[in-house]
Amino acid sequence: MKAALVATWTQPIPGREQKALEYGAEVMAHWSRLAQEGKCTEPEIFFAETGVGMWMVKGDRTTLTAESENEATRLLSMKGDLLLKDFTLVLYHTGDGADAFMASYAQALDAIS
Repeated sequence: MKAALVATWTQPIPGREQKALEYGAEVMAHWSRLAQEGKCTEPEIFFAETGVGMWMVKGDRTTLTAESENEATRLLSMKGDLLLKDFTLVLYHTGDGADAFMASYAQALDAIS
């Protein structure tokens, strides 16, 4: 099934702005390497002028789950928590994966009705 791994944050933690920039480059290098290996799409990053940002990669849900649980990715996520306010890393259902999720959700609703 298709999925997207999405990181969001509000702003760098004051005093850690330079480290946050270095972290961004590290994240992009990590996920670009995985994209070159065919494990996901190239990472896309989005910034608002307010400092709010997000990045995402898309791919197979099983592959993205495995990659998000490996040691290198877990350490990157921990760094995000230390450098960026309100940092989150979430796996979303997309495409046919979102369709399957909605069908399952409808079944669950029927079961409790």
